Amino acid sequence: MSAEDTRFSMSQEHRVYSKFRPPDLADIANMRPGVSRDRILEAWMVTRLSSRQALYRPDNSRLYFCDSASGETSDIVAKTLSSLKSPRPLEPVRIDALGALFVGTKVLVKREEFSVVSTALRLSGITVDSLDHL
Repeated sequence: MSAEDTRFSMSQEHRVYSKFRPPDLADIANMRPGVSRDRILEAWMVTRLSSRQALYRPDNSRLYFCDSASGETSDIVAKTLSSLKSPRPLEPVRIDALGALFVGTKVLVKREEFSVVSTALRLSGITVDSLDHL
């Protein structure tokens, strides 16, 4: 396959995918019977994060992230919450009805704790974004 053929096929592929709109919440909720809408939304968000990103949802006070193989992000979050005298368990984000497919991690972080946790993550090179409403 020549470089021109590759360029043409890649542009065709991009054009095809750009025709589809992003899923609405109703679409996501109807994707998997037996799985709650919030669980599907969590899985959808977490699967789009890299190991150097975290996402905070103020509406449910949860911080979501995909940990590196070494567990660096989990360690930072756990140590920061412990230093605030507020240790909490890190919960897995699962995508299927049985809860067998692990796709990331979430933890309860209160609004007043978020600035401290996000600063600790940023100092470690992890980007932290916040969703004001979803």
